[in-house]
Amino acid sequence: MEKIAIIGLSCLFPDATNPEQFWQNLSEEKDSTSDLSVADLGLDPGIFYDSHKGTPEKFYFFKGGFIRNFDFNPGEYNLPMEFVQSLDNTFKWSLYAAKQVIVNSGYWGNESALSQCGLILGTLALPTKVSNQLFAPIYQQTIEPAIGELLQEKDFHLAGVPTAAKASPYNAMVSGLPAAIISRAFALSATHFCIDAACSSSFYAIKLASHYLQSGKADLMLAGAISCSDPLFVRMLFSGIQGYPENGVSRPLDKSSRGLITSEGIGMVMLKRYSDAVRDGDKILAKICGNGLSNDGKGKHLLSPNAQGQTLAYQRAFTEAKLNPKTIDYLECHATGTLLGDTTESNSVQGFFGENQAAPLVGSAKTNVGHLLVAAGMVGITKTILSMSHNVIPATINVSEPMGSENNVVSPQNIVRTATSWPSKGSKHVALSAFGFGGNNSHLILEQGEVSK
Repeated sequence: MEKIAIIGLSCLFPDATNPEQFWQNLSEEKDSTSDLSVADLGLDPGIFYDSHKGTPEKFYFFKGGFIRNFDFNPGEYNLPMEFVQSLDNTFKWSLYAAKQVIVNSGYWGNESALSQCGLILGTLALPTKVSNQLFAPIYQQTIEPAIGELLQEKDFHLAGVPTAAKASPYNAMVSGLPAAIISRAFALSATHFCIDAACSSSFYAIKLASHYLQSGKADLMLAGAISCSDPLFVRMLFSGIQGYPENGVSRPLDKSSRGLITSEGIGMVMLKRYSDAVRDGDKILAKICGNGLSNDGKGKHLLSPNAQGQTLAYQRAFTEAKLNPKTIDYLECHATGTLLGDTTESNSVQGFFGENQAAPLVGSAKTNVGHLLVAAGMVGITKTILSMSHNVIPATINVSEPMGSENNVVSPQNIVRTATSWPSKGSKHVALSAFGFGGNNSHLILEQGEVSK
């Protein structure tokens, strides 16, 4: 099966509006997570805070990764300005990242090529700030009578229910419409849709986009994922499932870590058949050698990762790539910071890579920006592509007690805790993992790119 070339890259991550800025943050070992603010939430976070884990209708953790001071020019897109202005950040971030990746690929203004370009975008099927406001009147009409009956107060009314009277109703269509809006704005092909494969969505989108290219159904494909849900909803959700650290410590690959940090952002890549990219003289940032997907099926629990399912994704990726695991120089782990998740991943890595006598260096960018949920894989892709280009593996920060034993692949000696020169003198190879709720597993293998002549 032909390799797929990555010829364009874009991102909007916490503290980074483009890949160059993100690389600078990684190089400076910057922690881009911070406490939830009034501006992030739209109201005082203290109203919903309770330090005791498990308190109903409360969250117990403030920290997150947020997109702030986002500068968006609605006039840059081939859409009515009033319409674009009426859209929320789900659409604005998507348009911004799509334009950035098209420009980065060198295809900006190439109407003929873009007309043959499809798009698959991973989106989180959860409410956004504006979709919540649009549906608030429905919630109010449904809930008020029931509460009034329970309280035996006929005139009971909910106070301060937010509304979005001026917001476009299109903001309610957060699960599928972003891809259509992007396609229309940049006159792309009719192949465009959104998917939600939980935290594996980025690599699932890339897998599907690669299929369109390899089957000849498209000549260019955009793929990526966005995390832009209502911060209050996300915080309540992950507090409810107790995914945040009760001890306040979230340090992926560290023994003391007891939970994750939820974050927001978007990343996208432009994909093309490798032979076509070489023929057309495209800038090749990296080559996709293999992309293994699996699903655990029925397991212990929605939130319980399965080492066997993860291993199956590894096996499928390396079978597709026709590579020996020993060729991998660096492994970007999923590593969310939860004790169960990181321990399970460490075991699956040891079971697969260890049995193949492979000992790649390991790390995770979630220590820098938190967990971007459906867009988590795009953080790893951006980091590793830039890392291969700069010949440096950035540090996995905030690891004071590295997990794993000396005999494990995920071990103190293999976790990259200081910036490290690339270990390979030949062609560089990286592997990346993204594991999602319900056992949606994915494993991607990238090879160093080159600038075609």
